[in-house]
Amino acid sequence: MPRESDRRQLLADTAMRLIDEGGLAAVTHRAVDAAAGVPVGTTSNYFRTRAALYEAIAHRILDQQLAALQAAPVSPLDREGLVDSLTAAIDAGDGPARNRYLARFELSLEAARNPRLAALMRDLRSVTLRIRTAQLRAIHPDATDEQLDALGSLLTGVTFDRITLGVPSMNTRTLVDALITGFLQ
Repeated sequence: MPRESDRRQLLADTAMRLIDEGGLAAVTHRAVDAAAGVPVGTTSNYFRTRAALYEAIAHRILDQQLAALQAAPVSPLDREGLVDSLTAAIDAGDGPARNRYLARFELSLEAARNPRLAALMRDLRSVTLRIRTAQLRAIHPDATDEQLDALGSLLTGVTFDRITLGVPSMNTRTLVDALITGFLQ
């Protein structure tokens, strides 16, 4: 029998896959049960409400985001390494991180109507921003918190537009370099 944490992870991962395939509206308890290959009622047993399921997805996104950030260099040795790291983060949305990124964006929209989910999504952003801030400050020690916060939002916006609309067409590395230059130099 799978451990409870393994089952929760399976259900959250399955829900993220459903978001990738059909949006947040596709995430119902029954749909997650069917897609995960578990008995009917399993998802509702673990997550009584849709809000609880959304929160589980947000926690799973945070776990995956932390793992991805920990796999990347904490402090790039130079500006080129920093640009490479941020470029890779944006471009991951077109590849292995697509379902995580889409789930994050869908949950962020839902958070506008759900204060508890909004708090979780702010926490997720904060963790990511804190790690990226350390990287940026290693190269740009005089950057203000406001600049780094705005740069984080700009990079998130670029990622959102890339995943959802395929724009802007500018090379990602060139775009990241221009944003860093414009904001921090």
